[in-house]
Amino acid sequence: MSMDVKDLGLIDRFNGMDIFQTKYYVKVSCEKYLVKMLQAHEWLLNTPPPILPIPLPAEKEFIKELESAIPPQTQQEMDQLRKEMGFNYRQVMGKIIWPMIKCRADISPHAIKLSQYLDNPAKTHYKAVRQLVDYLAATITEGIYYWRDEPVESLPEGYLPTLHADNHTLEVPLQQNLSGFVDSDWAGDTLQRKSISGIAIMMAGGVIAYKSKRQEVISLSTTEAEFVAACDAGKMILFLRSIPEDLGIRQEDATIFFEDNIPTLDSKGDKSHP
Repeated sequence: MSMDVKDLGLIDRFNGMDIFQTKYYVKVSCEKYLVKMLQAHEWLLNTPPPILPIPLPAEKEFIKELESAIPPQTQQEMDQLRKEMGFNYRQVMGKIIWPMIKCRADISPHAIKLSQYLDNPAKTHYKAVRQLVDYLAATITEGIYYWRDEPVESLPEGYLPTLHADNHTLEVPLQQNLSGFVDSDWAGDTLQRKSISGIAIMMAGGVIAYKSKRQEVISLSTTEAEFVAACDAGKMILFLRSIPEDLGIRQEDATIFFEDNIPTLDSKGDKSHP
């Protein structure tokens, strides 16, 4: 059996994602999808805001407000609230989750948290979703950048991305070795008293796998919560190391992942660990 193969040129769209290839990097984003989503609700911004918004506040007081919000008690109240807010909560959350999965790791913990209230959201949840949408509208061109080992002279030079003024530069070599970042809060879920793990696995300067998940156990200290998250990150790295190997990109060195909890690092007996 044989099939004719057509050369369609340089790929610029794949599975709903925008692929922007330049001399120095490959950028993956969901800009066209987000434009379509925002236009459907007339939420598209004509000009970017002067101050970059945040997806949602990180303070525990805000999380408590979400978890203690009283939802509508009757179907009539639910319909009235939906009409007042001007959009269907479940529908908009479904549209937000798609770019979160594809290439917007920055909204992962917020989208996951708000998706817990799909059945009967309160007004507080509606407002939080709208704030998250405003953030996406303000950062609509953002995506993931994967940097090349060597420039490809046949491709356009493209623009170079700039960090926001409040970002810190991470001195991680842009090579084909995996690296990881892991963190955890402590009892961030105020209802079940469970902690939330955050994991990002990087390659070529961009994230290739990420997770924001409530831990299965109740940690009795910040150190324990960080250990649980680090253990989960280690399992992810062990699996992900096999994928570059299959593609011919050998992972010769040990994969380093970065953890910021001092007691966790000290307990390993190696204080020089990143």
